[in-house]
Amino acid sequence: MVATVRKPQRTLERVTDLSTGATITSDQLLAIDPDRYQKIRRNAAAARREGAAAYVCEQCGHGVYAPKEARTRLPYWRHHKGAPTTCPWWTGDPATVDQRSAAQFQGAQESPLHSWLKHQVGEILAIDPATEAGSIHIDEYLRGETGHRRPDVRAINNGRSLALEIQLSSTQLPIIDSREHFYGREGYHLVWLTWKFQPVPRRLLLTAFLDIFYSHNKNLFSLDEQVLAQSREEGRFLVRCHWEDGRDWRSAIFALSDLQWPASGLPYAVAPWNVDYLRRWREAVVEGHLPWQARQDLLQELVERVALTGVEPRDLDTLQIPVLVSLILSLELRQPVATKQSNLVEMLNTFFSNSEERHKFAGLIRRVAGATDQLAALQKPSVARKLRASLTSPQITQGSVEGRIVHALFPDILMRSAA
Repeated sequence: MVATVRKPQRTLERVTDLSTGATITSDQLLAIDPDRYQKIRRNAAAARREGAAAYVCEQCGHGVYAPKEARTRLPYWRHHKGAPTTCPWWTGDPATVDQRSAAQFQGAQESPLHSWLKHQVGEILAIDPATEAGSIHIDEYLRGETGHRRPDVRAINNGRSLALEIQLSSTQLPIIDSREHFYGREGYHLVWLTWKFQPVPRRLLLTAFLDIFYSHNKNLFSLDEQVLAQSREEGRFLVRCHWEDGRDWRSAIFALSDLQWPASGLPYAVAPWNVDYLRRWREAVVEGHLPWQARQDLLQELVERVALTGVEPRDLDTLQIPVLVSLILSLELRQPVATKQSNLVEMLNTFFSNSEERHKFAGLIRRVAGATDQLAALQKPSVARKLRASLTSPQITQGSVEGRIVHALFPDILMRSAA
């Protein structure tokens, strides 16, 4: 008797998020916003790197991830390799990362363009006076305490240890994730570089380009003939940065010294609007409060950016938006912002005591405190009593004016709270 080979299915209907126990259906995955989808991809890759799973199939309990279907560019749930074939939603055994890479390059170790670009990068770094003499290494192994990698180029520039990786084609997220993780542990700042990037609608971007776009705080760094020529003319290493402004792409040329270099994460040149807005909010604070004119200007910008038709800045004051934004910022930064109060417990007590209009934010504040590891402040007896009482009031919805503002300003926090 000939054994029947099980044909893989294409619909894995429901998975469990192991961080929350929540179900995410295939339909919910299809409808998810791009930022949340990217978070799911990253969570799955990071867990896989550690030999664990972030999401599991609700039928068999095996780990799953969420690639995009090549033809439709739509996401779907798929089992990691090794799932039991008895699962009614079995999606087959995917190729390993090494197998996919071998198929992609068909045995070739490196394209001529990739090799040429590595040496262009090395030559320009060598003429940049900010580059430490003798620090440039092209295609050489970096052996660290946690393993080894072979970056395309590494150097010390402006006192920073840099690893520069050239991305020309599709690369699997586990490879991107493992490199970012390795270089971060070893104290290197990773910079992904593309060649002659042509902006297209985000839904048409190669998945690998989308992944490194998110890695660099929604910036994408590219080289082209003009950038290389200008770098040689100015005697310093330049990159072209591409970023989104609404639905449009913008680009400009930056030196490495012009980039923002966060303590954790990859560098970027242009902060997303909400990041820059919140920075300006903090900088406008004088002696523990926002001066009237600065507050009005910031609220007017918020009305315009979030497209709040028929809403005026004074309406946002009535809705308690200034104190809400300052409180969420305070929880994120772990210190009071735009207040003369000395700690978060005092700030929370005052927030829920001074106006019943603020009770509608109780559920939101609880989510934010969880996402920012500040639940201890909510558990103080004085705060906990006020929070419980406030939760009995109707709470804001995502579609309300307040909800739309919070989602526009703090998408990362809300994604962490939902993850």
